[in-house]
Parts: sequence; structure tokens; C-alpha cells
Amino acid sequence: MPYLATLSFSVLAFGAFGMPSDTPSENEKAPNAFIKHPVEQNALLSKARAANGDLYSTLQSFVCLEEIERYREDLKRSKTRLIDHVSAHISFENGVEHYNDVRQNERSRASLPEISGAWSEGEFGTLLQQTGKLLEIQPVSFVAFETTNGVESAVYRFVVPENDSPWDLAVGAQHFKIPFTTDVWISVASGEIVKIARKSISIPEETRISEIDWDVSLAAVNLSGKVWLLPTAAGYSVSYGESKRRERNQMSFSNYHRYGSESSIRFDAMR
Repeated sequence: MPYLATLSFSVLAFGAFGMPSDTPSENEKAPNAFIKHPVEQNALLSKARAANGDLYSTLQSFVCLEEIERYREDLKRSKTRLIDHVSAHISFENGVEHYNDVRQNERSRASLPEISGAWSEGEFGTLLQQTGKLLEIQPVSFVAFETTNGVESAVYRFVVPENDSPWDLAVGAQHFKIPFTTDVWISVASGEIVKIARKSISIPEETRISEIDWDVSLAAVNLSGKVWLLPTAAGYSVSYGESKRRERNQMSFSNYHRYGSESSIRFDAMR
């Protein structure tokens, strides 16, 4: 019997559908002499906090195409089934994602909530927004150096307890605050966030959910002769321990366009 689960501020899901936080197998350890010392690690973290604020503001200037492939996995039999393909044009305004022209297997839908089964929202900007705020207030620890998507990065980690969590899980009429751990990949060169991965395993037993993962990766996008760091891929998954079942979504962002005219862009650059 499927459960209706809502992860507020981040994910909305029927059947407690989530997204996988797969640690990229291609990531390699990449020691960097410049930030081996804790003082330099803290300096990079401060640089990242400032860079993230600029990135968050930048997101509100773009609209793009989001494509979602939804899967159901039987972990006992190692079987994966593609459920459907969902697409939408997405923008980020006043700190909230807006979805237009929603389609499920090319059939027009009024909105994402109209689609039965599992769906999610928040990958484009909400996760980044929340991470930026939490980096300011949560104790952060350095984890390792890695190269992800070709970018030499420092990985930082923070843990958000239940009482401070912005992540709300609703199963039926019940709501649960979900504690979680977040890893943040920060470019050594620029201080920009290039990946975020959030995981929760401390989930009430009555939900029958054993783990929830959610991640987003950012990469350089060339638009109008300028390079921007923007979300390009995301994912989330919800695992059920007893039934050995997992629901997951894989998302991609493409076809970026900026709001406004080229003249307004030139004006902003001159100020």
C-alpha cells in the first residue's frame, strides 16, 4: 500500500518518492597544498558563502527545461522499471520554483501535483538556497579533496538535527521533521558550490522508509558569450528497507534562457 509523502521546501512525493544521491564513482582524491591547513580551509568556506549568495541571486534570472525520468527499483531482484518521462519549463522567483508547460509522456498536465505517482520539486534552487543558509549557521567540517565533474573541490559536511531541519516529511496526515547530513563540494579555484548531496537515515519507523537521498550538480553553461554556473543534473531517491524497494527520479536541466533583453544585461554589467 503506497504512502503519500511530502517533503516540504524540497520534495513532494506520492509513495514517498525521492532521489538518489549517488556518489560519483569517477571522483578522485585530489590533495591541494594551498588548503591543507585548517586556516585555509576556513578561508575557502568563507569564500564559498559569499559566492553562493551571488549564485542564488543569479538563478532568479533564468528559465530552463527540466526533464525527469522516474524509476521504480526492486532491490531483491535487481530490477529497474522506467515509469514515465515528465518535463516542465522551470524558473526560480522569490525563492520558489515555478513550473509551466508540464508534460507527462508528452501529455499536457495542469501542474506537477496533478501527476499520479511520485514527483518532486525544489532541485533547481531550493536545495541551493537552504544549503547556503545552513552553511551560515551550522558547524561545518572539512571532509576531503575530490575532483567532481572535472573541478578540483574541497568537500565540507554539516549535520542538521531534527529541531533545526527545514525538511518536512508528511506520510498521510502525519508530519515528521527529518534530520539530515549534507556534503557540499566547493571549487578550490572559485569558491563556488559545484555539488550538494543530502542524506537522511533517521526516519521514523512507521513511515517504513529507511533512507532518503537528494542531490544537485552544477556546471558551466555558456550563454550569450558569458559562462554561468547553473544546475545541470539532480536526483532523489526513497528506499524502503522491509520491502527492498526504491523509488527514484533522475533530472536534467537544459535550454537555459535569461529573463529580460540584451540591453538590460549590458546595463547591469556597466553598473
